[in-house]
Amino acid sequence: MLQTECKTSTNSAENDVKQFTGFSSFTLLEAGQIPIEEIAELALREGQRTNPLFRVHRWFARRLGSQVRSILTGLSLHANESDRFWDTYLGETSLAGAIILDPFVGGGTSLLEAIRCNCYVIGYDIDPVATFITRFELEAANCDICDPSILEITSSISKQISPFHKTCIKDAGEREVLHHFWVELRTCGSCGCKFEVHPHYRLAYSKEKSLQWAFCKDCHAVYELPIWQEEIFCECGNKTRILQGDLKRGKICCPSCNNIFNLADRGQDPLASPEWYLFAQEYLEPATNGVKRKFKEATEADRGCYEKASKLIRELEAKQGPLAPDRAIPLVGRSDKRPMIHGIRRYRDLFNDRQLLHLTLLGKSIKKMPDCRARQILTMAFSEHLTTNCMYTAYAFGYRRVSPMFSMHSYRHITRPTEINPWLNGIGRGTFPNALSKIKKAADFARSPYELDPSGGHRPSLNIKINFSSTAREPEHVLSRLIPAAIITQTSEKLSGIPAGIIDLILTDPPYFDNISYSELSDFYLSWHQSLGSAEYPYNNPILSGPISESLALTSRSSMAISRYYRILLNIFIECCRVLKNDGIFVFTYHHRSPKAWNAVGEALARSGFKCTSVIPLRGEGQGLSSYKGTIKWDAVLICRKNFRLSYPSSRDSVVVSSSAIASAKKMASYYAWRFQNSKRVIGFREPDKLNLERAFIAAAAEIGDNNDSTIPLQHALKLTIESGEKYAKAR
Repeated sequence: MLQTECKTSTNSAENDVKQFTGFSSFTLLEAGQIPIEEIAELALREGQRTNPLFRVHRWFARRLGSQVRSILTGLSLHANESDRFWDTYLGETSLAGAIILDPFVGGGTSLLEAIRCNCYVIGYDIDPVATFITRFELEAANCDICDPSILEITSSISKQISPFHKTCIKDAGEREVLHHFWVELRTCGSCGCKFEVHPHYRLAYSKEKSLQWAFCKDCHAVYELPIWQEEIFCECGNKTRILQGDLKRGKICCPSCNNIFNLADRGQDPLASPEWYLFAQEYLEPATNGVKRKFKEATEADRGCYEKASKLIRELEAKQGPLAPDRAIPLVGRSDKRPMIHGIRRYRDLFNDRQLLHLTLLGKSIKKMPDCRARQILTMAFSEHLTTNCMYTAYAFGYRRVSPMFSMHSYRHITRPTEINPWLNGIGRGTFPNALSKIKKAADFARSPYELDPSGGHRPSLNIKINFSSTAREPEHVLSRLIPAAIITQTSEKLSGIPAGIIDLILTDPPYFDNISYSELSDFYLSWHQSLGSAEYPYNNPILSGPISESLALTSRSSMAISRYYRILLNIFIECCRVLKNDGIFVFTYHHRSPKAWNAVGEALARSGFKCTSVIPLRGEGQGLSSYKGTIKWDAVLICRKNFRLSYPSSRDSVVVSSSAIASAKKMASYYAWRFQNSKRVIGFREPDKLNLERAFIAAAAEIGDNNDSTIPLQHALKLTIESGEKYAKAR
């Protein structure tokens, strides 16, 4: 039986919070009268430093809390109450007691913001890692990283691992290593030369100090140089052109014979795992005001230290069996052949032996713990820690810190990976103490949440706090008001646990067509969750991969894949319409560059029993890494209600758009572009965002009807927008 602890304060101010009794006939959100520009500024600020709950564990393309909270605020107010927006956003919303459903829970943003608005929430997701993360975020207020059992385990493992991250400095003694720098070795298929694959010979740089740290390509001696210097004249007698490495844009050039081949070309043994060589280190030098970070070449003694760790993990696994996941990386249903094309076939191949030793000792200790909150905390920290403690961890040269795997939402092969000392505390991004620290900050935030203030800084949240020790795994507990939240790991195509007409609001963010293969990436985490014994049924079977083939996200743009995307989306939209109250509202955010994606959305909406009452743009991302000119940064927010005039059509009925709706879509997209370009605020609404918004208006206007002189099939209407997109592309 679930152990729950629902706590609400008893002071009169909180008891007087207005309970939700239904939405107004025309909300402020539907009227488009929310302050979009100011919200965009909050989004940009939040993108620089997100809610601490969202920093606990990486998820892919997570929506911003400011966007979701703005939607909830706009829904809670009538169209003529625009003057109350910020007081409501920063104060107490009037959604207390409403039941909110998210059929694509993802990273949990919608549910977390709804909980903070005093709602009851139900979330579905087919991906077990998504639900694992969201459950933890909802329960974060009850986490205490100072639990004695946590301190005992971390202290023990730290003592065992720390000796393997030491180096000896001549005439100075032993020092702690912060980063170990590795490089991949390749053999030229033409001349047989074995060489190191460096993109360049720079370790780091500082624009502020106008310095760089570079190394000799032959002996690896490290030099501190002016940032403008282009060459190293090493004491070993060799010259190095600092920025002229052997790897450029996915092509490797053999330094011996100049043979050029692809990074993915593994030569005569394509199944061989990558071969790595330790060539440099960054270590900590005691200083009067703390420590100073210095670079050095790796020595034979340093490589010998690694070999000791390698021997120890082999002995440990021989005696006790391996903890690291040994199952093969799934091949079926993938959109990306990486990392297999680079010789990595199993998830454990993504780690070197010293990393495996650390993770095995820590993981086995976690696995032995009783099923309790402390174990949950350590499991979450362990999972988040994986992407900064593997051989796909890169180094951000200008920031002098590691860049985690999946920073680019893909398996980006790193020929010069960085291994971090996992037990340093207070320095070093991605250490295990750092992962625990993020959980502490999340717990502090959950207990005392705050909002970004549009005038600057932040202020405490005024909403009632509902703390509960566990989330339900069936919706009935929420529907009966016994527990505030339920998270269910299954597809939303059949919401069998939810009766018809009972949900007040559906607020979601569907997978963006083929932008990200969510389960393809999350299966990496799932394999370790299985090893730790934390994966839920049926994924507790260690040979079972995540739902890669079952996921809604496309792995190709074949007609069959697009048709499948549409059918699943339609089924989910129909179920959403069934469970929604007659006066309920369905809101979702979406963006995509492809008219085919918008056609699937428009067709599904038109056939599902909904009508779109409004479309507005909201900034969906901060200043992220994917900021090239064609990137869409703004979501279209589609607000829908039940269409009582629609009898469910057959698949033979046409989905069309009127000529007047197409003209209106162009007009509205142009209006927002003009409005934002003339705003005093720099909020980054560009041509790709305008084109996306135009397509959203067209898809939202789609309806079941005949193709005649005043209408045009939806897919044809969307194809008309390609011309303006091509003009923009040519202009670039």
